[in-house]
Amino acid sequence: MILAYYIQTLNPFIWQWGNSGFGIRWYGTAYLLGFIIAYLLMKRFIRTGRMLLPMEQLPDFVLFVAIFGVLIGGRLGEAILYRPGMFTNFSPPFPYWGLLKIQDGGMAAHGGIVGVFIATWFFARRRGYRFLNLVDCGAMVAPIGIFFGRIANFINGEVYGHISHAPWAVQFPTELIYQSQSLDARIRHLAGAVASKHPNLAHFMDQNPVAGMVRYLSRHLQWHHPSLATALDLHPQEEIIKLAHSGKYPFLNEQLRHIPDFLRKIQLDVHARHLAEQVMAHYPKLAGAIRNNPNMELINLARQGNTYVISHLRDFLNPRIPSQLIEASLEGFLLFLLCYWIGWRWKKEGIAAASFAVLYPIMRMIGEQFRAGDQPKLIFGHWISLGDIYSWPLLFLGLIFLIWAIRRPIPIVPTIPAAKG
Repeated sequence: MILAYYIQTLNPFIWQWGNSGFGIRWYGTAYLLGFIIAYLLMKRFIRTGRMLLPMEQLPDFVLFVAIFGVLIGGRLGEAILYRPGMFTNFSPPFPYWGLLKIQDGGMAAHGGIVGVFIATWFFARRRGYRFLNLVDCGAMVAPIGIFFGRIANFINGEVYGHISHAPWAVQFPTELIYQSQSLDARIRHLAGAVASKHPNLAHFMDQNPVAGMVRYLSRHLQWHHPSLATALDLHPQEEIIKLAHSGKYPFLNEQLRHIPDFLRKIQLDVHARHLAEQVMAHYPKLAGAIRNNPNMELINLARQGNTYVISHLRDFLNPRIPSQLIEASLEGFLLFLLCYWIGWRWKKEGIAAASFAVLYPIMRMIGEQFRAGDQPKLIFGHWISLGDIYSWPLLFLGLIFLIWAIRRPIPIVPTIPAAKG
């Protein structure tokens, strides 16, 4: 009996304006829901005297931190830490500048955290409130937003985990459009290692490392095995798969040993292309849309509940760890329980915020072990994702902050009377 995995065909839109790509998304709604719950909890903090902020100032504080801390900080963090090309990308559709194309997604948690600290400090300084008290209360509720954000990641089918054959693994149709960053990194590393002998290889890798590697392997095999030239010209991916499975070509075997998942990736591309051809034959009216963007159209059909497409996708999509749900449990739910309890139990200013700064990177690094990493780097012979790399300095600074908060004397602070009602 073949195990049938859950295939994630959820639509990222709650409501969409035609096929424009604009509408109400679960991702944006997740942020809004996080802000609302944070606001309601902070109202309770003010009533109980935990938060030293007048009630009438709370809407201003939440809105200021939401816009300048979470949204702008998270977006700038995505551009600076992961996608610097967003700063120089000016292309249709509206709003033309890559940094403003929030409909394409992209928010970095590390950038959002730094942004919240800065926005809170600025608000406290301008309005004359205690920064540590405000940032403590923010840290106690911030994991709620992270929780909903990770759930939205799952709905979007992004930042999924490693391949797994566990019964609870999930198949994500979005695998057809999202590049394998870990595979791309390994290919680029291999390109650098052989660039002295094959200088053109590095050029092939610039835009599409997988396609560049297919071209490189195909040309090398054609040069050394002229009898393969015609087949490799016509169907390079299919032929490389067949030759790799034969095990008769030492050069090919050696290259593939350095880039695990390469065969799996090009097999996925081949299956997707064949499925697109079958769908065009089965649904002639869809032929134009499929020719324009075949993989995205297959995903859209699956999200619309097309049983023909879904049944065929089940045959070749890789089952993966739903790492978004693991991260939601760690960075969201568990972190919320810990920070809320610490902030309520130890009211000394700075403890809750420092605890968040220590616990978040720990939770993130645990979650990264299940997730297909973002743009991994080879460090001391080990591939480490950028999520891990950026978590280490945050953890180091958080520990310094925590030690300082524990050791500092308790100042005498005038309190705001608890609000009635």
